Amino acid sequence: MTAEIKPNHWYVIKNQSLARFANYAGFDLALYDVYSTAARQELRKRAISEAIFSMRNDVEERFGFDLRAINQGVYVITLSNGLAVQYQKKPSDIIYIGMGAIAGRLKNHFQGKLFDFMLGLSGANFDFRFAMPIKNGEAEYYKHVEHLMLEDFQKTFGGLKAKKYPLMNKNAGSDKKTLQPGVWWRTPMKMTGKKVKWALSPVGGDFGTL
Repeated sequence: MTAEIKPNHWYVIKNQSLARFANYAGFDLALYDVYSTAARQELRKRAISEAIFSMRNDVEERFGFDLRAINQGVYVITLSNGLAVQYQKKPSDIIYIGMGAIAGRLKNHFQGKLFDFMLGLSGANFDFRFAMPIKNGEAEYYKHVEHLMLEDFQKTFGGLKAKKYPLMNKNAGSDKKTLQPGVWWRTPMKMTGKKVKWALSPVGGDFGTL
């Protein structure tokens, strides 16, 4: 029996590992630079497939529903285990805030910049948080929630003057002027109780997007 997805509630699957996904696919991520071009392409293709399968399976086993059921969601990708990025104002473990069809967007991120970013960190783990925003009479509420989160990130971590967002974000999303949006969406933005052990800093002080 499929569980009901709670609206305006954050779900999380932690310590997702690109190195583990590559291993499931029959490759050693540590040897990526040694592999031939063809082998690298195959590693990337198979590791991404394993990542999507594994994360969907984790969600189904833990929460009882298919990740593909959330077509109008919001999500946050963060670094795991005390690793963070030193943004202009202060460090944060957030590297991307997004919205849309969760499973499809996740696959797009892996095929785009997420694979290379995690590869550059020697397969460092990441956490994935997602929610299904719902507000009566507001069909595009989820888009506004993403906007609120990006604006909140900018004010807290990125810096107002330069308008800096998480590493993999380019802008502040879509402001839908939703009234009384609530505060439930702020949970992933907080560093409360999280101890930063290492903070990544860009070479040359450039805090631009990836």
